[in-house]
Amino acid sequence: MKKTFWLLLLSLVSACSSQNPIPSKVSLNGYVVNRSEGSASFNLSALDANGAVLTVGRVENPGVNNLKVSNSSSVVGTATICGQISVQKALNCLITLDSTGSMDSTDPNQKRRDAAKAFVGRLTPDDQAAVASFDASTSPTSSYLAIRLWQNFTADKDLLNAAIDQATFALGATNLWDAVYDGVDLLRAKNGNRVQLVLTDGADNSSIKSSSQASDYARANGVKVYMVGLGDPSSLDFTRMQNVAAETGGLFAAVNDASGLQALFDGMFNATKASFCIKVIFLVDGKPPTAGMRITGTLAFQVSGKPFKTDFDVVF
Repeated sequence: MKKTFWLLLLSLVSACSSQNPIPSKVSLNGYVVNRSEGSASFNLSALDANGAVLTVGRVENPGVNNLKVSNSSSVVGTATICGQISVQKALNCLITLDSTGSMDSTDPNQKRRDAAKAFVGRLTPDDQAAVASFDASTSPTSSYLAIRLWQNFTADKDLLNAAIDQATFALGATNLWDAVYDGVDLLRAKNGNRVQLVLTDGADNSSIKSSSQASDYARANGVKVYMVGLGDPSSLDFTRMQNVAAETGGLFAAVNDASGLQALFDGMFNATKASFCIKVIFLVDGKPPTAGMRITGTLAFQVSGKPFKTDFDVVF
């Protein structure tokens, strides 16, 4: 009788321990678009009560509702799971901050500095990061086209935070694609999960390299480019930024006000640890969305049996 009791108890404990943890919340980390298909693939992470990224769990029952499109047309969407929770290797990330003159107006209180430092604060002991800035007036570090490398790869958060302080200024024109190309050059010698996190508030106006050259170079060297746009969408080259993100296996996200940068950087960090994917194919008046269309809505899904909803805002 006692033996049977202990066997039953052991079986119960084993069953409980094998269950996936139930998330407290989810984060929408970014997205990529496929214009020919008319789809957006959303990258999301499941989080515990402390905001730590969960590495296990099953995603089910995706759906989409509350859809609206910028030109008031009729829009419908079909949601599918495009990837269960996937865990990434140790992170090697180049934080690349826009230091062009327009940052004085788009980020006068230097919220990008706070967002970058919060990103650094979440690095694990196995992670490394480097810090660079780009603008057409500051002399680049030797052998690079655009970036000023303030700190090479290290796990020392004090050094990284000091470099972020140095990289936070505003001067010159935008050589964005040269900076992305340079970032790949720096990252290609690293192992593990190689990510270039790029913040910009404007379209490129002074690069030697094109966006496609930067994208091809990143893809050939296994570097994912995470693009973060800041400011008025009319001043950002959404199409090329989204293309580079999609073509390199990265992500795109944008915010109008610098006060939202930390949330975007948090989401990007979550994506470097573990994430899942939900794809929505849209039809606007029966056809794929056209360039410039903005679609908002709500994703609905379950993670480890718990239902969640999260709002999205996509520009094609």
